[in-house]
Amino acid sequence: MAENFSKAQLDEFKEAFALFDSRSVGCVPVEEIGTIIRSLGHNPSKTDIDRIEGELRHEGKLEVDFGDFLGVLAKHFTGTEDNPANELKEAFKVFDKKGDGTINVNELVHILSTLGEQLSEDEIERMFSEGNVDPNGDISYDSFVKLITSE
Repeated sequence: MAENFSKAQLDEFKEAFALFDSRSVGCVPVEEIGTIIRSLGHNPSKTDIDRIEGELRHEGKLEVDFGDFLGVLAKHFTGTEDNPANELKEAFKVFDKKGDGTINVNELVHILSTLGEQLSEDEIERMFSEGNVDPNGDISYDSFVKLITSE
């Protein structure tokens, strides 16, 4: 599982895991897994944590060692950390009403002009001048994220 993570990530994970290994035995109770994950900056729902804990208990584990913990992180939390583009894509999925990887440009303009940092009309217009808008007025959020993260 370690191959899924950078050395810096592994060091961070080991440090967080060790903080919760209060008995210094190399294991933490399954019930602590959510707290450790949250200490790393993730924000899983209670349902997500219950599912993870259930999977571990189903495997017969009442405690997890660092290897088990890495397995949980690799399975459930790989892909967005330290990657703003992936985080943006995940955020845009909320607005993908058709589930086809696109967002209507008018809706995207509304989102960009009302949420977060306020953009001028000129700034928004320049974003769409690349010609990534399809005939239906939709833009692929993958291509939009590439556009805004490459600037």
